[in-house]
Amino acid sequence: MRTSWTYEDIGRWESGGPHVARHRLHEDPVFDTDGLAALLDRIPRDIVHPYTMGTDVTRTDEWQRGRTTDVPGAELLETVARGRLWLNVVGVGDADPTLGRLTRGLYEEISELVPGFAPTSVKTTLLISSPTAQVYYHADNQPNALWHLRGSKRVHVYPRGSRFIEARQLEAIVAGRSDEQLPYDPAFEEHAWSAVLEPGQVAWWPQNSPHRVANLEGLNVSLSTEHRTPASTRRERIDAGNHLVRQRLGLARVAEHDSPVLDHGKAIAARVDGRIARGRQLPGPRPTFVVDPSQPTGVRELA
Repeated sequence: MRTSWTYEDIGRWESGGPHVARHRLHEDPVFDTDGLAALLDRIPRDIVHPYTMGTDVTRTDEWQRGRTTDVPGAELLETVARGRLWLNVVGVGDADPTLGRLTRGLYEEISELVPGFAPTSVKTTLLISSPTAQVYYHADNQPNALWHLRGSKRVHVYPRGSRFIEARQLEAIVAGRSDEQLPYDPAFEEHAWSAVLEPGQVAWWPQNSPHRVANLEGLNVSLSTEHRTPASTRRERIDAGNHLVRQRLGLARVAEHDSPVLDHGKAIAARVDGRIARGRQLPGPRPTFVVDPSQPTGVRELA
């Protein structure tokens, strides 16, 4: 068993607020240094998205995308371990059979433990980041869990209320018309839930809850799994439908959830619009740096 969950953990998987439980994924040799280096060398490098960032939690504009890197796996890990980098290895469960089997087995266990939990899809991202790296305040579309494997980090999760994320902001994110970054106010910390994650711990929180992450020590490695369920997909489509209503009708105020009939209509409209919009999604950020092991931070800015 990869999970080591109590009765309370099982009950909190799809209900309640943020929660931390135990797992045993960090014991798998694929996540030791040699295993990670080999993984980085065998996967397509276009799924390894490098980022760098500043130190001010309010300066979300300092989150910068880098060019795809061909630095060998072992050297890339060493560079991340002493630099200021965050690697998102996106869709690694689809790209690598080992990680694919691990993720499928993990969610099979959860489905056996949690009555009625039947995800329609699971997406896995491997996160490899520097000891002092951070991810700024943002919100994700679908429910996810952060399975921590190496190093230590602090996760901050905030309420879903309008003070922390406005309805129009979430709707634009869900509809694919805005990136996930949100304006951050240090006063939000008064209402934050936070936890330090060590290897062998997993954290999750309610769908769309704003959150941020700050690394504390060591090379940090985590798996981020995003899963869809019929309920989470319906919520997504209603929020995307609200965005569509605002844009098409020019309304300043739209009820987040109306009657079941109207919600169903919004969901259908968002589904149709989403199919049309696949060819006009937001372009990715322009790369501003390359990963350079000769630099102290591992980052060399592009001219």
